[in-house]
Amino acid sequence: MESLLILGPDDMEGWIARIEQYIAPDFLIGERAAERLALEDLRIICVYSRCDARALHKRQWPKAKYESEMDVTTGYSPGKMLKILRLRAKYLNARGATLNNPHIPKRFFSGFRDLEMDVREAATELRQTARHRMRSIVLRTPALQRTATDV
Repeated sequence: MESLLILGPDDMEGWIARIEQYIAPDFLIGERAAERLALEDLRIICVYSRCDARALHKRQWPKAKYESEMDVTTGYSPGKMLKILRLRAKYLNARGATLNNPHIPKRFFSGFRDLEMDVREAATELRQTARHRMRSIVLRTPALQRTATDV
């Protein structure tokens, strides 16, 4: 290792915003498609039992939730089951519309050259600089402030 670059949420905000913009249409497509599912679609896919609800929604809900969502003695009304089908469609779209481990291009980091630390220098100085940089990121990021212990 020759150098070290520590970036916090504020530093990554521009890149994250571009990724969010990139996948936003996928979420809109999924939302709209799920809302257009109708009772005819439901009849093709399943009936209205708890087994069908679990087959659709898998392990997304605990057992008690499947039971509490039942709105008729035999299971679910067509309207309730359609709601469950739409929830599943939205879930499937969200799972497919997100990016898993997106590649951050090397050119993105060129804007942070002033923050890069030379690892070949004295280890003590590097540790102090890295600790100071991480602490400043934690202190200006509310979500990290809540989880910080000894940075």
